[in-house]
Amino acid sequence: MSAEQFLRWIRAEEDRFELVDGRIVRMMTGAKQSHNVVTANIVAALLPQARPGGCRTTANDTAVRTGPGSVRYPDVVVDCGPSDPDALEASSPTLVVEVASPGTSAIDATDKLDEYQGHGDVRLILFVDPDRVSVKLYRRGEGGRWEIEKYDDLAQGIALPEIGGSRALGDIYAALDPAPPPRLRLVDVSGTGRAGP
Repeated sequence: MSAEQFLRWIRAEEDRFELVDGRIVRMMTGAKQSHNVVTANIVAALLPQARPGGCRTTANDTAVRTGPGSVRYPDVVVDCGPSDPDALEASSPTLVVEVASPGTSAIDATDKLDEYQGHGDVRLILFVDPDRVSVKLYRRGEGGRWEIEKYDDLAQGIALPEIGGSRALGDIYAALDPAPPPRLRLVDVSGTGRAGP
């Protein structure tokens, strides 16, 4: 199935699906509350910041066409292209956000990341773990090169000049009590009680 055929077909469907390499894939439903709270927090924070620049912020029902036979539905999309109230897909998805869910993290960080990075309009890709303070931002830099930024402190802020805003991690995790990020621990390999090299 092509992306065009899929977007026509999905209008009549009640369940959630994505199109991956021409094949229809059922999407997971019944997300945890932490997933839904983080998604709502991100939409609420970005909505007033993106609007003055003519961008629209939507949650999980805006399609992003990532290839001739692929259509994804990120958890949040900031679309800075021309407005069309009847559109089913983002015309210029500048920022896409994926909030981790059990069973989808590996796909988000590999397949979806590759697809989003291959989309000419995507400038920012945000991956958020809803259960621990861990955010990764992929930013398209000079010459189209992607750079990664990692955030793991609620006091940190994320600058998003591409959509005319910024966001504090504390706002993303508001109303939640996320675990701290995992820390590496050195292992004593010498038997002397000291950490190894």
